[in-house]
Amino acid sequence: MRDHPLRNSILMHLLPGVAIFASYALITPFLRRAGWPSMTGMWLAALTVLIPIELGSLYWLGEKRNGSFSLDGIVLNRAKISIGPFVRMLSAVLIWSLVCQLLLSPLDTWIESQISWLPGWFSVAEDFSIYSKEIQFINFLGAFVVIAVCAPWVEELYFRGYLLPRMRWMGRWAPLVGAFLFALYHFWLPWQLISRFLVVLPLVYVVHHTNDLRVGLAMHWILNTIGVMGLLITFLK
Repeated sequence: MRDHPLRNSILMHLLPGVAIFASYALITPFLRRAGWPSMTGMWLAALTVLIPIELGSLYWLGEKRNGSFSLDGIVLNRAKISIGPFVRMLSAVLIWSLVCQLLLSPLDTWIESQISWLPGWFSVAEDFSIYSKEIQFINFLGAFVVIAVCAPWVEELYFRGYLLPRMRWMGRWAPLVGAFLFALYHFWLPWQLISRFLVVLPLVYVVHHTNDLRVGLAMHWILNTIGVMGLLITFLK
């Protein structure tokens, strides 16, 4: 395994985010004019850009290395810690993340209010009850499948399975830098930079320390699922 120099790590963290942001910014105004919420543009961008770029690049590297579409030697951090430490670490990280999100939500709202140059459609936080039940259902289903299930899996493979192990030359700074670059990669949610960094930091440290990618994957699935459940609540009202 070859480490990545800092420049390569930065580029490989951020370039997928630039592509996702561009896709979201291009398709969402058309969706809004057609009567769809901005959230639809977000999960469509993840489906058509995030997953193909990040997962596709991993399998391309695997084909180059292994002669087949295998992730052996590409996605690392595959150690499996015992169930007791796994549950304890996952619980601790989950509690930290939920408390951070609760405490920092007002900060996110304030920062978003200060970014006055962003168009109104840019925010995915809106009143979904104004849309028809059919649109609400399709939006929830797409968000659940893509944002709650598929995207976390792909991002953990890419960021914590591929990029993070190749930053070990940074020593104790690797999780800190990796968490910051992951937060910055979300260009489409710039007001969440601080909160996302603090929420994801323990997750990155745990994966870095245990070499067990499953902790990050479970955590990412739980947090994204909690976020998407708000759409279901709106649909069921």
